[in-house]
Amino acid sequence: MDIFIDYETICINCQEKGYSFGYGIKTIEYNGFTILDLPQPYLNGACIYFEYENKPVLLKSTENSHHSESGIKDSKFVMINARSSKNNLVSRFTYSFSFPKKTSEEKHIPRIIEYVDVYRFENKPYFFIFYTFRNLTGKTIKNFNFYQFYDFDIYGQESYLSDIAKYDSKSGIIYQYDNEKGVEKSIFAGISSSSDNKPNNFECNSPQDIFIFKENQFSLRNYANKGPSDCAVALQWTKPIFKHKELISFPIMIIAGVGKDLFFENVKEARKNLEIHRKPVYRSVENESRQKIDSKLQKLSFSKREWCK
Repeated sequence: MDIFIDYETICINCQEKGYSFGYGIKTIEYNGFTILDLPQPYLNGACIYFEYENKPVLLKSTENSHHSESGIKDSKFVMINARSSKNNLVSRFTYSFSFPKKTSEEKHIPRIIEYVDVYRFENKPYFFIFYTFRNLTGKTIKNFNFYQFYDFDIYGQESYLSDIAKYDSKSGIIYQYDNEKGVEKSIFAGISSSSDNKPNNFECNSPQDIFIFKENQFSLRNYANKGPSDCAVALQWTKPIFKHKELISFPIMIIAGVGKDLFFENVKEARKNLEIHRKPVYRSVENESRQKIDSKLQKLSFSKREWCK
């Protein structure tokens, strides 16, 4: 397999009980070389920001609630269910982010459902993560922003200071490579989406400086170049209005390749394959099994006080 992914469980106590909450990616290898190595949770994967009843809501990590914060008291974030194919190439996770009821007369708990579908492939230099959200709050959500962060370390942490990060506006892809190896010989690693879903904003920066929701500013700063240095990259998509019961999806592809030319050839191939898998994902999130709650997971929940002492 060209791409190898090592998943991170949320906490040791849960792991000892046989549960793995979420799919937080710990490392990514391409042809035996490290391209992502133990990044900070807020620089690894998806984040969302939106306005609910005129209140700002921020989740810095939508798959790892131990590193998430919502901004609304008594909100809850739990995994509903998790399933993987027999060959472990397809994994599907479902999460519920709920708000407290305002009155006892309310019949339904206001919530947002998040569906995460991960597709890996044998002998392909890329993998896909489809993030799909359903608004079940009973209200229109305003200014819904989806972010995808990655703190790539090309060739591992020993080489992190020689990384170059760039955003290619033509293709809508953001990527990193190793400056010492050069554009013809270095491994490249990048993130992007479908051709009809280019990001609204982007940022190449150092991990400590990349925009992480400071001072009530929620747009990435469109920095297109960084390095050679320790680099991180991020993309942002904005949906001004997210209606009740509406379903929105963000297809993400993570691509690697040796040398710039091969890397961009792999980007083209990945995009074609990404389109093939979009319809099955929509069918999957509508499947009745995705809506069922795993009672064991629900009981374990995501309580820091209970599980992460």
